[in-house]
Amino acid sequence: MPSTWDAIVVGGGPAGAATALRLAATGRSVAVLERSRFDRPRVGETLAPLVRPLLEDLGVWERFTGLHPLPSWGTRSVWADPAPVEHSHLVSGYACGWHVDRRAFDRMLADAAASAGAHLWTGTAAVGCRPDGDAWLLACADGHAVRGRLVVDATGRRAGISRALGAGRSTFDRLVALAVRWDGVDVAEEQYLLLEAAAEGWWYTAPLPGAGMVGMLMTDADLCREGGLHASAPWRDRLSAAAVTAARVGAAPLRSAPRAHSAASQRSRRAGDPRPWLSVGDAALSVDPLTGSGVLRALRTAESAADAAGHLLDRPGSAGTVVARYESARDDECARYLADHARHYGDVRRFATPFWRRRRPRRRPDPVRSDPSAPGATMWCREQVDEEDDGARDLR
Repeated sequence: MPSTWDAIVVGGGPAGAATALRLAATGRSVAVLERSRFDRPRVGETLAPLVRPLLEDLGVWERFTGLHPLPSWGTRSVWADPAPVEHSHLVSGYACGWHVDRRAFDRMLADAAASAGAHLWTGTAAVGCRPDGDAWLLACADGHAVRGRLVVDATGRRAGISRALGAGRSTFDRLVALAVRWDGVDVAEEQYLLLEAAAEGWWYTAPLPGAGMVGMLMTDADLCREGGLHASAPWRDRLSAAAVTAARVGAAPLRSAPRAHSAASQRSRRAGDPRPWLSVGDAALSVDPLTGSGVLRALRTAESAADAAGHLLDRPGSAGTVVARYESARDDECARYLADHARHYGDVRRFATPFWRRRRPRRRPDPVRSDPSAPGATMWCREQVDEEDDGARDLR
């Protein structure tokens, strides 16, 4: 192993793995530090049809089909009014989207990066990052250290490396996903995702490969806390009021109590720092799962990050220009996302509850304070929210 890697990617989810794969494919020495062993379930199971050309471009389409994903033929939504509206994926040009096991999907991408030449450490959490001459030294929880010329933060919504290096963060909402899984659901006729607006937020359900269904109530962290929605009984009460969703899952048994995952929209941005590091995927911009673009964004920004990383490694003197261009592109992406976000939520006018009033279109979104001890902070019910979960990105 090299004493100094060209790049160290912290986080082995889709954004980190795709960035590492692209860098390794160009002959760079790349280390990937993934704190999990891909042994825990990951939230977010439906990929949009446009994922296919992105996976083909990465050279992993055959690996993906080897996971035996379940075709997703479209969406049904109960949104602007109580009547369900259907949208077929056949009009996308790629026939269908895909319902997948996200843990298997993420592992597949990480293994592909390793096959391309990246060195993958699983069960390895980075706990410190500091400059070391013309490189970075990352301390790991197991006591060893890794040295690299460039660091890529792919730690998901928590943006651990970015925050440690002084990046600022704007948080635009308090959204959390209260997720469950049902077993024993016959999915033969259920190969679509369903969205249903409700007074306290909105519901998402989708089949899983095999006989199972995943479901989530998307609401705000303070509403979750005040309503005790992390407990099974209040969660079931809210489900019974979502008529179309409740009819879909019927009396299927829950595997476990609801688990809360952060789904807040956030932008982590560095300013005036020319040092060679980048953030990618949710660490740079995390979006509302309603957009259905989490994995797509991860794969697209990985391409941009790998390109910027190549310039930083080849021409260290251009770091200021390269970083500024990269951050500007993420700012533009954020602006487009916020406009789309306001439009989607603005379509729902049939509820006058706190969740929907907060999402009425404004001239510009007001960032929510990120201090978890402050009223209105994203992690208002911090003890109930898995803010470090990297899987609550793509629910559609």
